[in-house]
Amino acid sequence: MLRQPAMRASDVDREAAVELLRTHHDQGRLTLDEYTDRIGAAYSAVTLGELAQLLKDLPPPEHLEYDVEVLRAAWQRSAAVQPVAPPSPRPTRAEPPVPPPVPVVVPVPVPVRARQAREEREERRRGVSARSVLRGLWTAVLAVTAVNVAIWLLVLVTEQPVYFWPIWVFGPPAALLGAAELCVRRHSGPGS
Repeated sequence: MLRQPAMRASDVDREAAVELLRTHHDQGRLTLDEYTDRIGAAYSAVTLGELAQLLKDLPPPEHLEYDVEVLRAAWQRSAAVQPVAPPSPRPTRAEPPVPPPVPVVVPVPVPVRARQAREEREERRRGVSARSVLRGLWTAVLAVTAVNVAIWLLVLVTEQPVYFWPIWVFGPPAALLGAAELCVRRHSGPGS
């Protein structure tokens, strides 16, 4: 069925093979170990023949009896989800005519969207991480400053008036954290 097994596989081909493997795993034809091994092999496959080897002992689902070229052509026609009807069997004279099948929605892989989503997750992870570190540092500085202000108040009540020395505990770290906060906000982009 595969016309050119030596042809190099694209991301679309790999995603189609992974989707087929996921379907077979969900239907119980593959164990979890087999599934993870084949997924790894599918993502590292270089040719269409290597992808076909991963699927050769598995039956094709009824609504995906097409080869990789057909899946690639469908992906090129549209980058969205398309309804695809499986081929209808021809009625014989002995059996009554079969009504046309209900169209089945086949998700067409969109590697660009997956890549964009992965990049957005990475940006959010980095932004959240920097903000959470700054939040923790601000909490520590404010806690230490609160303890020093309490000590200053005790000294003020029991002895003679003394200048507000806790400002030296709070000032320098607050200046550094403020500068870091501005850098994080500037580099995290709009809407953050």
